[in-house]
Amino acid sequence: MALMNTLRNKLGTVVVTMIAISILAFVLTDLLSNNSVFFGARDKTVGEIAGEEVDIDEYRNLVEKFKINYRNQFGRSPNEAEMRSIRDQAWQYLIIEKAFTKLYNEAGVEVGAEELYDMVQGNNISPELQQIFTNPQTGQFDKLRLQQTIAQMAENPEDRARWIEFEQSLIPGRLRIKYENLLVKTSFATTPEAEREYKEQNSVAEAKYLYVPFFVIPDSTIEVSDSELEDYISRHKDEYKVDWSRSLKYVVFPVVPSSEDSLAYRDELRGLIDEFKVADNDSVYASVMTEEDPYYQDYAIHELPDVLRSNLNILKEGDVIGPYLDGGDYVLFKISAIKEGDKAYARASHILVKWSEDTPEAKAKARNKALAIIRELQAGADFAEVAKDKSDDGGSAINGGDLGWFDEDRMVEPFSKAVFGATTEGLIARPVESEFGYHIINVTGAPRRTRYTLAMVRKLIVPSDETRNEAYRKADYFAGTTKDMEDFEANAKRDSLLIREAEDIGPNDYNIPQLGEARQIVSWLFNTADEGVVSDVFDLNDKYVVAVMTGEVEEGTADLEDVRLEVEKKVIDEKKAAQLIERLAALSGTLEERAKEFGDDASIYENSDIKLSAYSLPSVGTAPEAIGTLFAMQNEAISKPVKTENGVVVLKLLSLTEPPEIGDYSLYKASLERTLQNRTSFYVNEAIKEWADIEDERYKFY
Repeated sequence: MALMNTLRNKLGTVVVTMIAISILAFVLTDLLSNNSVFFGARDKTVGEIAGEEVDIDEYRNLVEKFKINYRNQFGRSPNEAEMRSIRDQAWQYLIIEKAFTKLYNEAGVEVGAEELYDMVQGNNISPELQQIFTNPQTGQFDKLRLQQTIAQMAENPEDRARWIEFEQSLIPGRLRIKYENLLVKTSFATTPEAEREYKEQNSVAEAKYLYVPFFVIPDSTIEVSDSELEDYISRHKDEYKVDWSRSLKYVVFPVVPSSEDSLAYRDELRGLIDEFKVADNDSVYASVMTEEDPYYQDYAIHELPDVLRSNLNILKEGDVIGPYLDGGDYVLFKISAIKEGDKAYARASHILVKWSEDTPEAKAKARNKALAIIRELQAGADFAEVAKDKSDDGGSAINGGDLGWFDEDRMVEPFSKAVFGATTEGLIARPVESEFGYHIINVTGAPRRTRYTLAMVRKLIVPSDETRNEAYRKADYFAGTTKDMEDFEANAKRDSLLIREAEDIGPNDYNIPQLGEARQIVSWLFNTADEGVVSDVFDLNDKYVVAVMTGEVEEGTADLEDVRLEVEKKVIDEKKAAQLIERLAALSGTLEERAKEFGDDASIYENSDIKLSAYSLPSVGTAPEAIGTLFAMQNEAISKPVKTENGVVVLKLLSLTEPPEIGDYSLYKASLERTLQNRTSFYVNEAIKEWADIEDERYKFY
C-alpha cells in the first residue's frame, strides 16, 4: 500500500511537471512566432496591384465566394485542381477591380441598373447565364427556365441575396467589354496606311544577291570576352528578361506495392470465391465488394477480357473465375449470364489479290494467283507470313492479314457472307471475289451471337502500411544523414539513387518536371528553403521526395552564366558579320566578279518574286533589313553588304514592279482596322498589367 501511495505521489509530480513544460512551450512558441508582438505580426499581404496592397483575408473571402458560386452551379465542392482555377479567377478579379476599375471610372464607363436588368432578364442575356441555362437536349438557351429560377429565388431571402451577389459578379465582365469597345472604336487606319499596305502586299522585286553564311568562318577563330557578352546583354535587355525563379535537385523514394502486398490482395479475393458463387444478386454483391469500376457489364465475345476469351469453350453461367492480375487490379469474374445477342461477331485474316485492270484476262490471272496461294497454305505455309509477303492490302498485311473482330455489317457483302457462313474456324478453300479483288480468308474466330454478362470484384493493389513505412524510413534516413550538397550527392550515390534536377521553378507553380503536382515542394522552395540546405521528407502520395535548393534567379535581366551559350553565339555572329562586311565592302565589279574574288564560300542566287511584306530571302533565311534595303534601291544598283540572321548579303535590284494605283483602298483599310481591333484586347490587358505593376505573392500562403 505504501508503494502505491509513493507511485501516486511521484506520478502526480511528473504529470504536473509535464503540464508546466507544455504550457511554457506553448507560450514560448507564441512569443517567438511571426505573429508575436516581439517580432511584429506576420505579413498578411498577398500581393500588390496598382500600388494597393491586397490583404490575405480580402483575397480568401473572394476565393470563398467563387467557391460557393461553383458549388451552387455544379452541385458539388470543387476538387484541388478546380480550387487552383478558382484562386486564379479570384486573383484576376482583383486585378480587374483594383487596376481596371480606376480606368473605367476615369473613362466614365459604368453599368447601370437598367443595363444589369437587361443582362439577366432582358433581351441581351449575359453569355454566362446563357451557358448555365442552356437546355442539354436542344443546346438552346432556355429563357423561361431562367425566369422561373429567378422567381423561385426571390421567395427566399437567402437565395435572393445570393442571386444579387451573382448579378454583381457579372458587372466587371461587362465593364471590360464596354471599355475595350471604346478603345476598339479609336482604332482606325488612314488612307495612306492602307495604300502602303496595298503596295507592300503587291510590290514585287526581281533581284540577284551574293550570300556568304557565317559558318564559313570557324567559331574557334573568334575570341569573345565576358565584358563583350555582358555588353550584348545590356544592349538587348528586352530579349533577356527573366522572372524570379529557383532551382533544386531531388531524389525520389517510390512507394510501390511489394510482392507481399500483391499476394495479400490475391488471397483476399480467393476468400470471396465461395460467397460470390452463391450471391443472390451478382450486381449488388459486386458493387459492394469492388474497389474499381466497372463491376457489372454486358460484353460481346470480342470485348471480353483476354483471360475469358481464351477459355470460351468452358465458360458456364455461375462460374467464378480468378483472381487474375489485370493491370493494377486483381479481379474476380463471375459469369452472371450467357445469352444470344442481336449481332453476330467473327474474326478473320485475309490475303488480298488485286487485278491490274478490270478485264476478264486480268481477273483470271488474279484468281489463278489466289488459287496458288490457297494451295500453298493448304500445304502448310504460315498464313501470317504469306499475308505479309503477298497481300495487296497493306493495312492488314503488316499484321499478318488480321482484321480483328467485326460484325456482319462492317465488311463488303461477299466477304461478310463467306465469313459468317462458316461454321468452324479455318481456311476457306476458295477465293472470294469482291470489288477490291480476290480474298483468301482464314476464319480465326467462328461467328457467334453470344453475349456475356460479367459481375466483377476488383481490388486495386496499393502499398500496405508496412511498405509505405519502409519507403518513408529510407527517405527519412537519407534526409537525416544529409546536411549539405556534398552529403546529398554522396548519400545518393551510397543509396544508388538517381539525382534529378528542376530549374526555372516559379513561386506560383504547382508542378515540377518529372514529379507532377508538387505544390508543397514549391512552397518550401520559396518560403523556407536556403541554397544548399536539405529539406525534410515530402509526401507526394505515391512517392517520398527529399530536395535541396541549388540556385536562384532574381527578376530582371538574366545573368550571363544562365544565357552564356546563346549570347556567345550572337556575339560570335556579330564579329563574323563585321569581318565578312569588311571583306565584301572591299570588293568591286559585278556580283559574279565579287563572288569569284571572295572564293568558293560565296554563292549567287536570283529570285523574281520577292515581296516587300516578306520576312525572309530564299536560300538566305530571315532577312527583313535586306528586303527593306532592296526595295529602297534603284534598278541595277548594288547594295552595301547587309547582315542577316545567318550571314551577309550583297544585293542587286534587277527590276521593281509596283502595283498600279487603285481608286479605292477601303478593303485594305478595313483589313488593317480589323487587325488592330483584334489585337486591342490583348494590348489593353498587357498595358494595364504593366501599368499596375502587379506583384503576386500568393506563394506565401498556398
